[in-house]
This record gives sequence, structure tokens and C-alpha cells, in this order.
Amino acid sequence: MNSSNSKGFTLIELIIVIAIIAILSAIVIPIYQRYQQKSKIASFALPFVRACAGDALTFCMSNRVSEVSNVTMNVTSLPNCKNATATSSGSLNMTITGTFTCEASGHISNGTVTGELEGVSLYKAQCTLNQKSIHCQVLPKS
Repeated sequence: MNSSNSKGFTLIELIIVIAIIAILSAIVIPIYQRYQQKSKIASFALPFVRACAGDALTFCMSNRVSEVSNVTMNVTSLPNCKNATATSSGSLNMTITGTFTCEASGHISNGTVTGELEGVSLYKAQCTLNQKSIHCQVLPKS
């Protein structure tokens, strides 16, 4: 059998292919893990944080402060602002923190509600309340 007629890959060609696959996986795996963490925050924590921010807005509108001074409250006293646990895809423990300030007119002058999931180290869900608006988003942890 003549060696020039043999078909197949040389050892060098196989090593080069394996090196290329290793380099690509070293790039792609961290990107996928960040995407996975961000989607957990967006699908689980963000709806809870948004509901909590809505409770704060409702509280200020329904319990108008009769005094001229503003009232600052911790969000954990509101019904939708309790820490939660989800068990559908493992155990996700969420912690909600934040404060808000009600004006005498019944509007929120400022406030922030933040939700963090146990095991998610890169992202958090946050709603900012000010001037009759709620702005919710997924943010990187600082």
C-alpha cells in the first residue's frame, strides 16, 4: 500500500482542530453563563420587583400624607415585596430591598426597589420610582 494514497487526517491536523474547538469554547461558555444569569433575573426577579414597585406607588396614592413633610418607608412592609423562593427549576431565593418616599400630594418623589437572586452573581433587577413613573430593568451588579 502506497502512503501517498492513504486517506485521513494527520496528527497535526487533528491537534489544530482540537485547539480551535478549545479556543471557541473558552470564548462561548462564559458568554452563555452570563446570558443564563441575565435570563433568570429577567424571568423571575424582575416581575416581583415590578409588582413591589407598583405596591409602593399604590401605597403613596391611596395613603396620602396629610403632613407637609415626606414619608420614607422600607419596601419590605408591602404585600408584594416579600422575599420569595421558586422551586420549579431548582431553588431560587430572592431578596428584595429598597425604600421610597411619598410626598404629601400622593406621588413618589424617589425610590428604588432591588431584587437579587441567590446564585446569580452578575445581575440584579431594579425599579426606580420618581415623578409618577416606574422604570424597571436588569442591571449588572456593581
